[in-house]
Amino acid sequence: MDIRDLIYITAIAEEGSLSAAGKRLKVSQPTLSVFLSRLESDLGVDLFFREKKKLVPTPAGNIYLGAARKIISVHDQTYQAIHSLSHKLTETISIGATPLRGSIMIAQIFPTFSRRFPGIRIQIVESYMRELWSNLLENKVSFSLAAYPDSGSSQFDFINISIEELVLAVPAFHRLAHLAGNPHGRLTAVDIRDFSDTPFVLLAPATTVRAVSDNIFARAGMQPTVVFETNNLLVLSNMVRQGAGAGLLPRSSMEPDADDVVYFSLKPRYYLNLGIVLPKGKILSEAERYLAYLVIKKDMKNPLYQPSLNPAARRILEEFDQKGEVS
Repeated sequence: MDIRDLIYITAIAEEGSLSAAGKRLKVSQPTLSVFLSRLESDLGVDLFFREKKKLVPTPAGNIYLGAARKIISVHDQTYQAIHSLSHKLTETISIGATPLRGSIMIAQIFPTFSRRFPGIRIQIVESYMRELWSNLLENKVSFSLAAYPDSGSSQFDFINISIEELVLAVPAFHRLAHLAGNPHGRLTAVDIRDFSDTPFVLLAPATTVRAVSDNIFARAGMQPTVVFETNNLLVLSNMVRQGAGAGLLPRSSMEPDADDVVYFSLKPRYYLNLGIVLPKGKILSEAERYLAYLVIKKDMKNPLYQPSLNPAARRILEEFDQKGEVS
């Protein structure tokens, strides 16, 4: 077996079909079909079975895939270590992020990262959703710290870490404000349609929160009166507190001790996915994986986030937890 075969088999497992894996690997579907048939013949077992037109690993397949991923990881780390010995110049890892989340996160994890990789600089490229995606496609950044509506894409891979609830902020004088519960505990859930006669302050269309907000209104059959739009969550929160209208914002942006605003959950509840986004098929270096590891560990400690780790996130955690890393 060579490293290319291992990359092929893991791509088939992650994509769930030969055609999708072929597009990701830039090889033809017949080539992958021949490869898989030959490998299963050599091993004497089936590595996948079909379920609803999707290739799903068999028990033997899961064993093989586990070993394959470990070998790929060792291969990548070995080449990275050799590269580091022969290239002493300072390297830079460019990370895409929204202004608030990116600056706070990197400030918190950079000291730990720099102790392990003192010769590597981190550059933050700040932007909002649409530009985050385009920067990834144009290889302007290694990966992005992002919030996103879902993690299905033909152009990107996702390291899902957690989910965060989207809540409704309402001025304290609103006619329904008395229904609000304790902002430090479980919020009262309301139907967004109960606020159909309320003006709204919303984040700008280029943001993930706005994309989810528009989906909420569409599902409710509402066309809200939007009196103000902004890219800045702090501005949105202040506009609500000043009585300009209601707003939708992440739970971590709540100001629970403020007396001029109240908060509600929605029925049904809506969430943002929080994680790391990278170009489809990109293999992260050891330094990039360690940076991702620190992001995962930091997010998992946030009491306002609910863990929602996918296999990619678990593999990174397993890699560095086994090394006894402390974050």
